[in-house]
Order: sequence, then C-alpha cells, then structure tokens
Amino acid sequence: MINIINSRGGPGLYNILLIITDGEIHDMPQTKSLIVQASKMPLSVIIVGVGQEKFKMMKELDSDGQALRD
Repeated sequence: MINIINSRGGPGLYNILLIITDGEIHDMPQTKSLIVQASKMPLSVIIVGVGQEKFKMMKELDSDGQALRD
C-alpha cells in the first residue's frame, strides 16, 4: 500500500483506502501495522462491513479517541 502511494506521486497526491469485509479481519496485526506505517501519508481509510457477521474487532482500527498504535 505504501509503495503504491509513493509510486503514484508520493505525498502530493491524496489517497483513499477502502476496505470491504464480510467478517472479521484475519490478519489484524499486519493490517494494523500497515495502517500505522501509512499514517504519515496523505491517506484516509474507510472500512465497510457487509453482511450479518460480527464486526467487533473493527473497533480496534477506529482511532477517533486516540492515535492507532501498532
């Protein structure tokens, strides 16, 4: 993800990462790490849950109250 942002013009271009999931993220540590690494980039992350699954773990990625930490 970071390589893609850099190859598209670096910090001068704004990016949106859209994660669409039908359940829990199975690679949460890697996902969290990538989001934290990309937090210095011009990037918004939007997570959309589809279906009737439980999305409780998604709150871990919500950083409304404090910065997301790896």
